[in-house]
Amino acid sequence: MKLFTLIFGLFYLTGNSQATESLDSYTASNGITYSVGDELKLGKGSDSDGKFVYVTIGGWAVSTNPEANRLPAANAGLIVTIKKIKKYNKKRMKKVVLTVGGGNITNYLIDLENAIDKCEIENCVGDDKEVVVQESDKYDKIKKLKDLFDEGILSQEEYEAEKKQ
Repeated sequence: MKLFTLIFGLFYLTGNSQATESLDSYTASNGITYSVGDELKLGKGSDSDGKFVYVTIGGWAVSTNPEANRLPAANAGLIVTIKKIKKYNKKRMKKVVLTVGGGNITNYLIDLENAIDKCEIENCVGDDKEVVVQESDKYDKIKKLKDLFDEGILSQEEYEAEKKQ
């Protein structure tokens, strides 16, 4: 019986190690390559109360209650740093999970493709609002440049060069 347990244990461990892969970088469905050490910005939580569904608390602070592990809406816009990238290729779990730090003692886990799909991180796919925000930001920047030009801070040449960019 001990031999069976030992063989089964070794088989289980080797099977699981092959199903989980640590990566240095990963190119996601939005075309962005995420690498260890990169920063990314959280979008808004996709639940009706604004909480994050695919960004959860990880590390030592994890609760046995999954609801308690969801990141609160107040974390929208938080810039986090990627610490680890794990690709799971198991029978019932196929996903890429980022372990990120947000500048405090707790790590967070991001189910990357689902977070992209639901715009819980910036540069998500298929979000019409994101395009509008980017266009709005572009015109806000031009207005700020014009204000700097009108105040005499920028020369005509500097203003034109910045505006082209």
